[in-house]
Amino acid sequence: MKCDSKMMLKIAVGLGVALAVAYFTLPAAQALILASAPILVALICPVAMLLMMKTMNGGSKDEGTTPGQTASRKCTDG
Repeated sequence: MKCDSKMMLKIAVGLGVALAVAYFTLPAAQALILASAPILVALICPVAMLLMMKTMNGGSKDEGTTPGQTASRKCTDG
């Protein structure tokens, strides 16, 4: 997954849609949503980077090893 302007735009649009849906469906929380919107917009890049790092490293862990131990292959002559 590559961090480029298209991905950042998709995340920004998704965040905007989520904020709009929350704003109109939760009238009691409209002040909180309006107050937190600028902070969330400023966090688009770091949040996108964290999500991409999580998805990139998700499949690379070897489940059979403990931390600090490398996986070893067993070879048998037979």
